[in-house]
Amino acid sequence: MADYRRINVDSGRPLEPLANYSRAMRVGDMVLQSGTTAIDKLGNVIGEGDIAKQVDAIMAIAEGTMGQAGGMLDDVVRTRVYVTDIALADQAGRAMAKYFKDVRPAATLVQVSRLARPTQLIEIELDAVDGAKQSAQRISSGSPTEELYAYSRAVRVDDRVFISGTASFGDPGFDDAGDLRRQARQIYDTILEALDQAGGRPGDLVYTKSFVTDMAQAAGQTQARLDALGEVRPTGTLLGIPALIEPEMLVEIEAEAIIGATSSRQDFYTGDGDEKSRGFARAVAVGDVVHVSGCTSLDGNGNVQAPGDWAAQFDICHEAVAAALTQAGATLDDVVRRRSFTVAGAEQNRPYGEGPAWFADSRPVSMGCRISGLRLSEMLVEIDAWAIKGAHKDIEWLGPDSAE
Repeated sequence: MADYRRINVDSGRPLEPLANYSRAMRVGDMVLQSGTTAIDKLGNVIGEGDIAKQVDAIMAIAEGTMGQAGGMLDDVVRTRVYVTDIALADQAGRAMAKYFKDVRPAATLVQVSRLARPTQLIEIELDAVDGAKQSAQRISSGSPTEELYAYSRAVRVDDRVFISGTASFGDPGFDDAGDLRRQARQIYDTILEALDQAGGRPGDLVYTKSFVTDMAQAAGQTQARLDALGEVRPTGTLLGIPALIEPEMLVEIEAEAIIGATSSRQDFYTGDGDEKSRGFARAVAVGDVVHVSGCTSLDGNGNVQAPGDWAAQFDICHEAVAAALTQAGATLDDVVRRRSFTVAGAEQNRPYGEGPAWFADSRPVSMGCRISGLRLSEMLVEIDAWAIKGAHKDIEWLGPDSAE
């Protein structure tokens, strides 16, 4: 097993200990930043009504907490940006570009239904790899938007490939307006082309996340995935969102790959193997790295458990994540990043700090937001995770007083 040095950083913001997550984390040569909003240490929103000011506040927080873990913004290889109003996407993208014009990470930007407070306009996740500013291979499609917003179609560092959230802009002569399946197929072709440019093969894909604006057409994304990937089964999370940056865009897909996974990967499924027929694995392990697909409260017979009860479904999701990790030889305490997505109309019927403390001993980085829908209407929450075997050992804990 590799030596994964683990540092958890607590920023002093009040929600972190209640919800059992860290603001930033080092694990091996990666430094990860939780989904971060413009909140000061007293819990006040910074830059109300001004998304650019909120970006600046978030980046200042990230620079400090990632710095405590020995990371730098210049080594960021992936950004994920969640906005509450797609009309603010251009302002958000330009504000982000100031920080990343020299490093051009892979990037995803989507609209979500809401964040914790109405005045929070944006939440940002960051992944960095030591030395990536100098060592990363950056792959461009030549699109002017990549130049404008300072991102790359894909970024490769060592054997890891981070592929941006990709949407269908419609090639000349290709009419895919209103057809999610055709858009998704074009997206998968773009993802595979970027992976090929990075020196990878389709079987190296280990992770995907799909954001769709029309859940009634979600089956089209599944069929496009099967058509494009054949027998390859990366993990998958499917989320309904209100909007993408252009009204005609129905789906955006991001992906990650590990070079060499084609010959070394282990794919895991639940007992009925339903995931395989829908084009994804419940979990994919490559060496010590384990990706887990989005887990819901669906049982083995295809029924949603605990309808109407967010807290019960939240717990069932974590139990499903834990079961998938067990299959792959890992535990919940090995999770380094966890994301939860709750549908907009669900009542969060249990306060933070109550119920099972799934990550009290390990506190991974985390992200949570409201979305417009999941695959079935009775589903209230979906949770995905990324773990590294052995990452629970010898954690070094840093708090706000540790900063120089």
